[in-house]
Amino acid sequence: MNTLHMSQTYETDNGLVHMTPPDMAVLNAVGLPERTRILEQYVREELGRILGIEPWMVDTTGRPMGCLGIGSISGIELQYRMENTLGVDVNLQRLLLANSAQELIDCLAGQFGPEAHLHGAPVPA
Repeated sequence: MNTLHMSQTYETDNGLVHMTPPDMAVLNAVGLPERTRILEQYVREELGRILGIEPWMVDTTGRPMGCLGIGSISGIELQYRMENTLGVDVNLQRLLLANSAQELIDCLAGQFGPEAHLHGAPVPA
């Protein structure tokens, strides 16, 4: 069984949070608004895991990644996890310098779906 795509949990002060990676077939089939929604939930879960908070508490629009608490070490961890889960390249410098998590989400959303080739992403075979 491929452990990279298995659901995971992490602990917060309020208990365990269950994480479910996005389905790649769905990400490649749905339109941009739905794809963005799915990836926002995924990025919130990954950031929440790193920060030890509930996904709904992650500010995706108001603070740069550094102000969220994402530094070089946690950024490398986030890059590695997202690349392995999503199967796309995540530029570490772009991740760390993003003005918000939403900027990262939008970049990821452009790498899936029928218009992905317009953003330089490889077209799935």
